[in-house]
Amino acid sequence: MKEFQVSLNVLGMRGLESPGILPVKKAFVKFNLKSLVPPNIGTNLGNLKTEPKAPGPNPTICTLMSFFVPLPIDPLYCPRLTCQVYDCIFTGWSQPMIGTFTIPIGDLMHELAAERKTEI
Repeated sequence: MKEFQVSLNVLGMRGLESPGILPVKKAFVKFNLKSLVPPNIGTNLGNLKTEPKAPGPNPTICTLMSFFVPLPIDPLYCPRLTCQVYDCIFTGWSQPMIGTFTIPIGDLMHELAAERKTEI
């Protein structure tokens, strides 16, 4: 394991569809940082989320998320960052999940390291 700084530039989401009868009001993304580390280390990590600002099914978020996390060095154990998209309805009283996606942080980390080795 080695400590890494991860920076994500969240630009926006497009084509969101509501799971219910109401249209998408103000969507936001929750990043589950505990999905990157083993359970014994995950107790110290919290989740990050964007603010539900832009209305509609195509919100532009433009937020930089940055955090430090210990990641395995071995490519076999490369983690994936699990993310969920929620809608904020009735000023936050209801937050139904719209969908989920993953970001292959470990694979991206090793690709970047390989690129840097070829540049040297």
